[in-house]
Amino acid sequence: MSDELHRRAEFAAIAAFVVAMLGGVLAAYGYWSNHTEVWLGIGLALALGGIGVGLVSWAKYLDLDDHVVQQRERLTTTPDERDRFDEEVVHTERTLGRRPLLALLLGGSLASLVVGFIGPIGSLGPKPRGERSRTSWAAGKRLVTSDGLPIAADSTGFDQLATVFPEGAIGVDDSQVVLLRLRPEVLTERTVAGGAVDGWVAYSKICTHAGCSVGLFGVDSRPPEVIRELVCPCHQSVFDPVDAAKPVGGPAPRSLPQLPISLDGEGYLVALSDFDRPVGPAAWDEA
Repeated sequence: MSDELHRRAEFAAIAAFVVAMLGGVLAAYGYWSNHTEVWLGIGLALALGGIGVGLVSWAKYLDLDDHVVQQRERLTTTPDERDRFDEEVVHTERTLGRRPLLALLLGGSLASLVVGFIGPIGSLGPKPRGERSRTSWAAGKRLVTSDGLPIAADSTGFDQLATVFPEGAIGVDDSQVVLLRLRPEVLTERTVAGGAVDGWVAYSKICTHAGCSVGLFGVDSRPPEVIRELVCPCHQSVFDPVDAAKPVGGPAPRSLPQLPISLDGEGYLVALSDFDRPVGPAAWDEA
């Protein structure tokens, strides 16, 4: 290969590795900026393509694609052959002298590719469990309606249901709560211990079966006993609000998490803490 072709292959390899490094950085930016639909794919394509083109160009630069057959000849060499050998030695030394730059660029492009894949690989892990273990509820946060109005302890009668959110986090899906006021004497001991106050009790609105909204509350007052039920309309999971929202019908596997509540100095309902366990359906690593 002529010196001109060597230089072209070398420059192509350098340019390809630089493009690969920029592609890895672009992929990382696309993931962490939530623009995955555009920049993540383009960045990974540039990184992978750049590495491939760079390696092919490097191989050509080093004459690795040449097929040479040397015929058996006499063991003596002519002056012209010795001159050509000396030229080849000089060319090889020059080639090896430039190799550290290519090796450095190849290493940088591979490192940037790893950086670009960190986000997608991390998305395969159990990250959602960690997010569902922490909601917007915290000690002292008032329970408010979707209009931002706080709930006073004497604001409604018994057997009423309302959907409430933490103050400052209205509309946050994982923090929505069904709030009920029941007669205190009907609540079980574990319901009261879970954080009920003056008949007020709050549960996560996210069904533990498939994550739908538990939004139906029914009271059957026909003798011989009054039955109260929270119902998920998606698959008819039924929970007992009197007894810590335990499942009593349908496919839901566990109780709705209870939000411990109390009253602040102005008589409004406030949370005592976040939920004591993840809200929503059980994931595989929570079994």
